Amino acid sequence: MISDATKINNPILHPQPLRGFFLLMTAVLFWGSSAPIGKYLIVNSYDTLILAQTRTSLTFVLLLLFFLFKNRDVFKIHTEDIWKFAVLGVVGISLTNYTYYFTAKESSVATAILVQYTAPVWVVLYSVYIIKEEQFDRITCISLLFGLVGCFFAVTAGSMQSVNLRGWAIVTGPISAFTFAYQIVATKQLLKRYSVWTMLVYMFGFSALFWLCVNPPWNIIAKNYTVQDWGIFWMFSIISILIPQTAFASGLKLLDASTAGIIGILEPVVAIVAAFFMLGESLGVVQLLGAALVVAAVGLLQLHPVLRENVTQSLSGDNRRDETQVDAP
Repeated sequence: MISDATKINNPILHPQPLRGFFLLMTAVLFWGSSAPIGKYLIVNSYDTLILAQTRTSLTFVLLLLFFLFKNRDVFKIHTEDIWKFAVLGVVGISLTNYTYYFTAKESSVATAILVQYTAPVWVVLYSVYIIKEEQFDRITCISLLFGLVGCFFAVTAGSMQSVNLRGWAIVTGPISAFTFAYQIVATKQLLKRYSVWTMLVYMFGFSALFWLCVNPPWNIIAKNYTVQDWGIFWMFSIISILIPQTAFASGLKLLDASTAGIIGILEPVVAIVAAFFMLGESLGVVQLLGAALVVAAVGLLQLHPVLRENVTQSLSGDNRRDETQVDAP
């Protein structure tokens, strides 16, 4: 039986990081599982623009209506922060989605995923060297390498032929990585001042406003979507954006930005496994090996507090022994 003192001193058992980890895992599972659903809808029924637009716009409508009746304090923000929410919504959400889908269309899905999921590298570098809020130790470095290498093998099955940046994808690919990294960092900073719900309402609100400028309402009306179509749009927005983005923001509030970014690398692994079961796509040994590396990276991150504590205690013990030897007659 674990004593209360052990629970307090053991970082891995602390409820906040553990809760943050499970919230991020929930986000990854919903994002990854919705990827093959989105692919199926795009291939068989709808264009990419309407799915990207309705995901964020309908989510904003749901949050707006709910909090208008439930808690209007959610809408209170400082005037000087409006531009931060606007940039997060337009750049962090809308531009990330657009550049990702554009890269996938111009080159390949594998290329788009691999380029976008270099984002954790930029998150780590920014958090460690620019704002200096985190430390870059060996465990974080190993986790990052495991995640990136594992993602490569899981997505490409070890073949470079599926990785091909060409045309405008040379520009949009890196942009999707930078904007995704910005989304993580900016969300983390805003969550220091505001609740998860306030951040989500304004982020999705500005994203919805951006999409209305790109694809005005009269263009959508001209498509003559049926009630069934709108039902699909509503359900897809809930499972692909509302639930995972809420879970991700809630988990990000409890964990470092770099940790959240590395855990996010699990998303393409979940997407590949989900595509295997939902769409019958192939899943080879090399891909499973890559998935195992990503899981190992996430597991190492979860053990990070314990390993760091053990190293600290070991070094402290060595220092005490050295001091004893010096003081001994």
